[in-house]
Amino acid sequence: MRPNLLFLFDLRKDQQDPGVIDDMVRSGVQFGGTNLWVLFFAILIASVGLNTNSTAVIIGAMLISPLMGPIVGLGYGAAVQDLGLIRVAGKNLAIFVVLSLLTSVLYFTLSPLEQPQSELMARTFPTLWDVLIAAFGGAAGMVAVTRRNYSNIVPGVAIATALMPPLCTAGFGIAHGRWDMFGGAFYLFIINGMFIGAATLAVAKLLRLPRHGELDEATRKRHRLIIFVGLSVVLLPSVWMAYRLVQQEVFAGVATRVARELEAAPGSHVLMHEVDAAGRTLRLIVIGSPDGASLQEQVQRRMLNNGQANVTVVVRDAGDDKLNVEKLRQELQEGVNRTLVEQVKSMDAQLKNLQQAVAQVHQPPATATEPPLVKVETLLHEVQAQQPLVCAVTLARGERSANNGGEQQATLVVVLDVARYLSANDKDSLHRWLGVRLEKTQEAMQLIERLDSRSLNSRDKKQRKQTTCSPKS
Repeated sequence: MRPNLLFLFDLRKDQQDPGVIDDMVRSGVQFGGTNLWVLFFAILIASVGLNTNSTAVIIGAMLISPLMGPIVGLGYGAAVQDLGLIRVAGKNLAIFVVLSLLTSVLYFTLSPLEQPQSELMARTFPTLWDVLIAAFGGAAGMVAVTRRNYSNIVPGVAIATALMPPLCTAGFGIAHGRWDMFGGAFYLFIINGMFIGAATLAVAKLLRLPRHGELDEATRKRHRLIIFVGLSVVLLPSVWMAYRLVQQEVFAGVATRVARELEAAPGSHVLMHEVDAAGRTLRLIVIGSPDGASLQEQVQRRMLNNGQANVTVVVRDAGDDKLNVEKLRQELQEGVNRTLVEQVKSMDAQLKNLQQAVAQVHQPPATATEPPLVKVETLLHEVQAQQPLVCAVTLARGERSANNGGEQQATLVVVLDVARYLSANDKDSLHRWLGVRLEKTQEAMQLIERLDSRSLNSRDKKQRKQTTCSPKS
């Protein structure tokens, strides 16, 4: 069992020739020509997408960006102990980064859209999850590079690791003097670059690619120390940011739940709430004349019971001139929207129930546990012997309301397709005969008559009145 499991996870089954892998990595490291032009295009596309908040445009820039080439070259060079490749890849990566920043700064300086959108702000607060994405993405990318056949892994890695958008966001920060945005975005780029390179190094070592040089033990130890220190320096701030993000999300969830419980309480004076997770503050907008100190103490006690201490509770009167009227409008609109959504869901459920009832009338049930009362073909021949106007017979099971109360009564529905409508006497006679034939009383059987237009001759009205249906098999 164990050898079979190892065989399933063996990466060397479809591994490309080491010489081809080396050529591919070195071609991605090169600076100039196609890579340089594609870099400029990717920078401009990413900048436009970030500026206009277009996710699709940003994804396009990720797919064509050549930034991953030098980063993979650094990891691969460290794995095969090729100091020359490491130097070339490092130099070209630095040039790529500088050109990307200059181009994005120029674009955002000239662009009339100065307000940062959500796609820009999303690249300014890296966390531990970005580290994991970069590491797993870099490993997947190196696996794809070493395969014989082209794989769709490479585009997915380009989208997941997202090297170009953070650089363009850093350019936005420089162009508009937003150094907080520059710091967060450039730190995200460093995270992506370092952990993609580290994952590339790990995969290349796992595949045991041939070395291109020999380093003495002191040099190898120095390189390992540099890699370890670099990764640790980059990793630790992201862990702290991830911890803060989790704490803020937990606080926001607890504060929102406590505030909504207060709003829904009978006789509550709380009209709306605002949560400031970063400042651990809950603001309550009240109406009437409640005891503010008592309300603050009650909220803090509830928050403490949910594991949230050191919470600042601010109680404000709705008559305060400083009340955020726009926030109040938003809360009221959200309440109206929730009511409308609930009504739509209720109406949708009723519509589905009605559709199911109609389907039960027009279609026989597909249950194998309840066999039909009689063969439809046999019943059709017998009916046509009495009424030639009947073209088809359909049996279905349905339900209808009983005469007394709202209880549903099981009913056998008989649908007759006719060439023309039967007279009242013929229909009544056929109804009684079907009740005896199917062993059903009139209360438990429903007869539905519908016109079968396919049996009519629209060119001859006289012939239409005389139309009959021949027996069908």
